[in-house]
Amino acid sequence: MNRTSSCRNLSKGITLAVGLTAAVSASLIASSPAMAAPKPVPKGVRIQCGGFSGPNATFPHFLTDCTRRNGTTGTGQSNRTAPGTETITWDAPFVKGKSMPLTNITNSPVSPPSGVCPADHPGEVNVSGVIGATKWAGSPVTATICANANDFLLKPGTYFVIGKTPKDADVDDFNDEP
Repeated sequence: MNRTSSCRNLSKGITLAVGLTAAVSASLIASSPAMAAPKPVPKGVRIQCGGFSGPNATFPHFLTDCTRRNGTTGTGQSNRTAPGTETITWDAPFVKGKSMPLTNITNSPVSPPSGVCPADHPGEVNVSGVIGATKWAGSPVTATICANANDFLLKPGTYFVIGKTPKDADVDDFNDEP
């Protein structure tokens, strides 16, 4: 085989490889799932988090997979400040990294349990509280957790929710700042 023929075959091979790579890449892009949109937040809710977990006896407790009514997403954590009171601190830029007091925290065991909690976290507990002195003061906070002797996690299929106060429930304010 002469040099011209070798170069032409090599060139055809490179062209074929580049063409196949482009076709496969286009196929993968077309078949890959689009970026998931944030979960829609119901009208009477300020923030909902798909994750809430931590140890029973120590802090912080972590809030993950959180979405605001305006569509922004982020995370945060809560830390005990006194019995029955915690401070939720959001990781900036979510809620501008603000902190807010969570007061009047109560825990009520669910009896009988729904059977949804995992076997290693069999205790089902409703948790509630109220946002304290901020623009969101009075906003109810609710979650159902699954617990064991050491730690807890959010009950599967539920959310940690910061709702709107009854006076704000019908207001669809997407730029609602605390």
